Amino acid sequence: MAKTIKNVLVGVATLAIKSPYSESIAEWSAAQKQAGNHSAKLYKDGTGSDGSTHVQFTPPTGITLANWTAGIAAGKYSFYHYCSAVSGNFAQFEFRFEDPNSDAWVEITAVPLQSYLGTAAWVLKTLVDGDNCGYGGVGEAGASFFNWGPLTALSAVEAAVNAEGVVDSASDWILSRVRLELWEATPERTCYIDTVKVNDVTYTMEPGGTAPALSLDSGYVEVGYTADGVTFEYNATTSPIKVEEETFPLDLPITEESIAIKCNMAESSLFNIDKAMAGASLSGNVITLGGGVQKKVALKLVGTSPDGFSRTIYVPLAAATGGVSTAFKKGEKNVLPVEFQALKGDSDVCTIIDNAV
Repeated sequence: MAKTIKNVLVGVATLAIKSPYSESIAEWSAAQKQAGNHSAKLYKDGTGSDGSTHVQFTPPTGITLANWTAGIAAGKYSFYHYCSAVSGNFAQFEFRFEDPNSDAWVEITAVPLQSYLGTAAWVLKTLVDGDNCGYGGVGEAGASFFNWGPLTALSAVEAAVNAEGVVDSASDWILSRVRLELWEATPERTCYIDTVKVNDVTYTMEPGGTAPALSLDSGYVEVGYTADGVTFEYNATTSPIKVEEETFPLDLPITEESIAIKCNMAESSLFNIDKAMAGASLSGNVITLGGGVQKKVALKLVGTSPDGFSRTIYVPLAAATGGVSTAFKKGEKNVLPVEFQALKGDSDVCTIIDNAV
C-alpha cells in the first residue's frame, strides 16, 4: 500500500465548502473552447437566488481609471463567449479599482449581454462606449454609492466617484481585479468564457495558465480560521501480481483509492457544525441530529504553491465522515474537527491546479 500525507499548501490555506448540486457552478470545461484546451464554464440552473458565479484574475499592473476609460474607447477590452440558446442576462465584465491613498474602491460592471439571445457559438464581444454599466463602491469619506450609466459617460463615472468624498482624483485609482460573471438566478443558462483581453493583453482561460491568480467561484463558503491548518491525505492500495518464476511482482495495479481532507475548524458557526457532522440537518438557525441524512459537499482549497503562486485543489463531491468531538472549557478555544472523504461523481474526483504566475 502506498500512502502520502502532506500539508496541502505552503503556508496558510483556505478551505471552502458548498453544495455540489447547487444552483450555480463554475468549472473548467474541455467540451467547449475557443482557444487552447479549456474554457471557463459558468452555469445557473434557474433556481436559488442572485449571486456571483465567476472566473476572475489579476489584471496587468498600473491600469488607472483614466487609462481604462481611454482603453474602452480604443477597443482594448474584450472576451469570447459561448452562450446557450436562451434569452437572458449573460456574462458581465466587472472591473474593481482601488484608491492607493485610502480604503476607497469602486467596481464598474459592464453589462453588454443583458437580455441577450444566446447562439450556442463562439462570439467576440468588445466593450464599446454605448454599453451600459453599473458602478458603485465606497468613497474616501466611507459612504457607499451606486448608479447606472453608459460607458459613453465614463468621464461622468469618474466625476461621480470623485463626488463621493474623495480628496484626490479617481484617475490614479488602480485596477486590481477583473471578473466575468453570471449574476441573476434565472433563467437556466450556460456561458463559456475564453480569450479575455484587458488593455490589449490577451489571456486564454486555461487552468494553471498565465492569467495571474486565475480562479473560479460559485458560492463557496470559507470555514474561516483553523486550529492547525488543513491536511490532504491520499491513499492507494495496490495488489501485486506475482508469478512463480519471478521474485519481483510483474505489476502493481491500484485496487482502491481514497482522498481525505482534514482540519480542526476554530470557528464553530452553524454552517461549519452542519458540514462537520454527517447526520446533521440545518434549517435556519436550528441544527437537528438523528435523521441520518448524509450530505454531499464540494470542497475548494486555495493557498500558495511552493513557487509562490496560487494553488487550488478542487474536490467536486465529498462527504463528512468520522466522529466529531468538541470541548467547552473555560479559557480554551472551541475546536471543531472535521474529515471529508472524496467520492466518485460525474467529473474528476480531484484536481490540483498551480497557477503559472
